[in-house]
Amino acid sequence: MNLLGALENGLFALGQVLRFPVMALLWVCVGFTLYFVGQSLVLAIRRRSEHDGFNIRQWLQQGEVLKAGDDRTSKLPAPLRSLLASVQALHQAGSLKHGGLENAVAEHEERLRKELLGPRALVKIGPSLGLIGTLIPMGSSLAAMAAGNLQAMAGQMVVAFTTTIVGLATGTIAYALVAMRQTWVEATIREQRYLAEVVVAEMEDR
Repeated sequence: MNLLGALENGLFALGQVLRFPVMALLWVCVGFTLYFVGQSLVLAIRRRSEHDGFNIRQWLQQGEVLKAGDDRTSKLPAPLRSLLASVQALHQAGSLKHGGLENAVAEHEERLRKELLGPRALVKIGPSLGLIGTLIPMGSSLAAMAAGNLQAMAGQMVVAFTTTIVGLATGTIAYALVAMRQTWVEATIREQRYLAEVVVAEMEDR
């Protein structure tokens, strides 16, 4: 056997070895997709409940942000409530100036954006694994066809097309979740920056 044939056979064997981890990872992608769908539904319900009748401008007109009490703070959505708690803690510690407010806002924005990392990864990982899971059985299918085993060839083709469907489905669902949740994140960041600007104005007036 020449060197080229050995290399080709080795690559074919390596591809078959990768078959099991690729199929397992596809199931992991399916599991994470279902998890992110459920998580997004919970977030949608909570967001709708928190924003029902809430207006950031009206809330800010009710008094100073830094002196907001628990009753007033409880009317804020969870992300804004968390930011306000951090801002008030920094204000009491005397660390709000000299970049303290900007750092707190940046930390909360980063926390919101990190929530999108999982679905964004699935947008690329799902279809990529689906393509790999398609090509590996295709090699076995061609080998079965060359040997005249049509039944084995048909079985491998079914596996190949199924992995493509699963990979594309997970990527498509993940993309839809990212697009939906991205609008929520941007809206929350906009409200957080608005809140921070009002805090800055209050600090300058003192």
